[in-house]
Amino acid sequence: MQQFSLSRRPSRGFALGEMMLAVAIVAVIVAIGAAVYGNMRGGINADDQAAKTVQLAADIQKNWRNAGTFATVSGSTVNALSLVQKPIKFDGTNLQDAWGNTMSVSGGTTTFSLTIGGATNPLGKDECAAVANRLGSGVATNINVGTAATLGSGATAGTVTGGNSYKVGQTVTQASLTTGCSEASTVIAASFR
Repeated sequence: MQQFSLSRRPSRGFALGEMMLAVAIVAVIVAIGAAVYGNMRGGINADDQAAKTVQLAADIQKNWRNAGTFATVSGSTVNALSLVQKPIKFDGTNLQDAWGNTMSVSGGTTTFSLTIGGATNPLGKDECAAVANRLGSGVATNINVGTAATLGSGATAGTVTGGNSYKVGQTVTQASLTTGCSEASTVIAASFR
C-alpha cells in the first residue's frame, strides 16, 4: 500500500508580492539618491562657477591693467585671449555661466563688470549665495543681486546697477543678499577694479 504525505516541500524563489516590495524599496532609494546628487551637483556648479569667475576677473585685470582702461573688455575679447575656463563657456557671441545663462561683460575706464544668473536656468538661493559670497570675499568691489541687477552702460560702463546692493566697497549688507537671492531669475552683477 502506498502512502501519501501532505507535507509541503520548501518553496523555491520569491512570491510576486515579495518581488514587488523589493522593487518599490529600490525605487525609493534611487529617488532619494537622485535628489541628493542633484543638490550636491548644484553646489559643485556654484563653487566651480565662483572659482572660475574669480580667476577670470584676475586674468582680465592682468591682461588689461597695462592698457590703463578696461573699455575693450567683452565676452569676445576675453575668449580671444583664451581666458574662458569651464564651467564658463563661449557660445560664439557671449559668455555663458555654468547654468547656461548669458553672462554680460562690460568694461569702463577704471572698472569692468559681469553678470551671472538669469532667466534661462535660474540660480537656486544656495547657488546664488555661494557665488555672491565667493565674489564678495575681497575680489569684487561692488555686487548687486536680484532680478533687476544689471551692468551699467555708456558713461557708467564697468559698473553695476539695479537689484539689491550686497557689497559696496568694503561694506557688505547680508539682508540684501538674502532678499536678492530669493527673487525669481536672480542675477548677480559684480564689478572689479
